[in-house]
Amino acid sequence: MEKTSPDGNKPEQLIYIGPNIPGGALHRYQVYKGGIPEHLTNTIEKCPAIRGLFVPVEQFATAEQALSSVGSAEHTLFQAIVDYLKKGG
Repeated sequence: MEKTSPDGNKPEQLIYIGPNIPGGALHRYQVYKGGIPEHLTNTIEKCPAIRGLFVPVEQFATAEQALSSVGSAEHTLFQAIVDYLKKGG
């Protein structure tokens, strides 16, 4: 079932701004229509930071800018994912 946008009109579109997840499970800047895909449930359970880097397409520019700001939530989440991947995640 597709999730609708906050205005209730069209399916929510999210863009993932985190690092690529090996094996093709998730690619940076990939846009998802209807929310976070269910096939990522297990991956997100292992690394919850991934969920935080799915942002509404409308907020992409702001979120992308925040990634380069050390100490921001986005930067912290990105680093948590990188650390998870380094550990073999």
